[in-house]
Amino acid sequence: MRILLVHRAQNENRHSFEELFNSISKELSKEVSVINYYQNKTISTLANIKAIKKIDCDIIHLTGGLGFYTPFLPKRKTILTIHDTNHYEFDLRGLKKWLFGWMFFKIPSLFVNQLTTVSEHTKHNLIRFFNIDEHKIKVIPNCYPTEFEPIIKNDFSNPIRILQIGTKPNKNIPRLVEAIKELDVELTIIGKLSNELINTLTKYKINFVNKVNLSREEIHQEYIYCDIVAFVSLHEGFGLPIIEANAIGRTVITSNISSMPEVANKAAHFVNPFAIEDIKNSFNQIINNADYRKSLVENGWENAQLYTSKIVAKKYKNLYTEILTSSAK
Repeated sequence: MRILLVHRAQNENRHSFEELFNSISKELSKEVSVINYYQNKTISTLANIKAIKKIDCDIIHLTGGLGFYTPFLPKRKTILTIHDTNHYEFDLRGLKKWLFGWMFFKIPSLFVNQLTTVSEHTKHNLIRFFNIDEHKIKVIPNCYPTEFEPIIKNDFSNPIRILQIGTKPNKNIPRLVEAIKELDVELTIIGKLSNELINTLTKYKINFVNKVNLSREEIHQEYIYCDIVAFVSLHEGFGLPIIEANAIGRTVITSNISSMPEVANKAAHFVNPFAIEDIKNSFNQIINNADYRKSLVENGWENAQLYTSKIVAKKYKNLYTEILTSSAK
């Protein structure tokens, strides 16, 4: 079996699903032949498509962000992974929204053998927004990096270190900031801060550290260094920091909406992300209840085992085999 994984253009400052599929690719390579093709930004879309079609393979798997390639590829052996519908659902209006939805979701769904999503939440959205046949959508979750292993931390730091991954509007940082303004904590924020966010942090006199353009290893170290991972987003397609924190052995506070309860299972403390008081109380509960923290960490290690690269790669391999078997009939 020869699998062609087609990725977006490589970007040193992007820590996204390309890195996840790198781990998956390594696992798949133990059992099947895997070819990785990265979108070449120096040539046209048509030239990229021609290059892809010349590669001898049994399955073409577009790993994300390249749905507009699908009308030009052989349907019977093409798979597209869709990670979320957030931009369509929350950022666009009117004609732009309609065009984006058709170009990146509806039309690609008509030209592939199978769609995969990383969560039931995203699958539900594809059905709800675009009336895509649910039987054409397979849920295969993301995996966490292989180097993320349990590192026990028995006591909190002084001050307590809270880690926030990401700074986009959906990350809900203003409410997080207001919730922790009276706590003796240090907030580390990974990602570029807007002037508005800096003003909010300054207004509430938050003890914070901002870091940008971190390597994968540096991000790994931030998880080890912290005491609590805050992930009170307003919406997510998956929520990778949840399982990364689970794998390391750090307590997670996350939202009770979107994909986050599905991903976290019983391995996080859930809050209403719109309720500042609820977020505040969650930190107090975790800080003051060591037994509760321990139970969340133990549940986290158990939850992380559902998202290893080995398990996720096996799910993809089973899907590839299923497609090839049905095509041969």
